[in-house]
Amino acid sequence: MKRGQPPSAIEIPLSHLGGVDPPNYRLSMQLPQMRESVAQLLKLFSSARKRPGLAPDEVLIFFAIGYLSLSVSEGVVFMRSVRLADVATLLGMAKESVRRKTLRLADVDYVSTSRDGILMKRLDIWCRMFERVSI
Repeated sequence: MKRGQPPSAIEIPLSHLGGVDPPNYRLSMQLPQMRESVAQLLKLFSSARKRPGLAPDEVLIFFAIGYLSLSVSEGVVFMRSVRLADVATLLGMAKESVRRKTLRLADVDYVSTSRDGILMKRLDIWCRMFERVSI
């Protein structure tokens, strides 16, 4: 172990991955826990695809809409409508793609759309999805 390196990390040279003289990256010994979080996220996406027939992008947009529309103040949960442009900016997606996929979410009654923006209709589903990911 090198001096100054925390005992909970190991170094792996990336030359094994085909790079030319790459730097060493430290991987935390917490990697198994992080991998489990990724596994939970992957399960979420696959289960959302099976039941309501949502594509991964639609699941991601549904998450973003919930994230942007919900806020908590003094123990009270507030929900507001969000704009397509805000969702597109957050996800780095084209506004037209977000619009199209949001219409699909409206077709399956997860959200509603109006002149004012997008509003969550199925907060219960969003919360269950969030709980799966945050475990």
